[in-house]
Amino acid sequence: MYLIRKKTYLCNELLKFLKMKQPLNLRNSIYQQKGSLGKSGLTVKDGMLINNRPDGQTGIAQLAQMKKAIKVAEKVSIIARGNSMSEMMEEDSCGCD
Repeated sequence: MYLIRKKTYLCNELLKFLKMKQPLNLRNSIYQQKGSLGKSGLTVKDGMLINNRPDGQTGIAQLAQMKKAIKVAEKVSIIARGNSMSEMMEEDSCGCD
């Protein structure tokens, strides 16, 4: 008797679950959306998918890259100033000694 009740209960629960199950909704799928490739940075050219997306760098990595570029620019500026100063000194002392 106990097994029959348990079996009936399980069958009822299964029926409830099957009634609750939603049908598959593919209306908003990425394959159905118009222009979904253009928004994501991908384009189709000659049948090939071209990746035009920006580089996926974190903000910290971008900051580190900017600091490194600033240091290199400062070094280049210092070297350029030193070269111009040496040229000026050569012009000023052209045979006066």
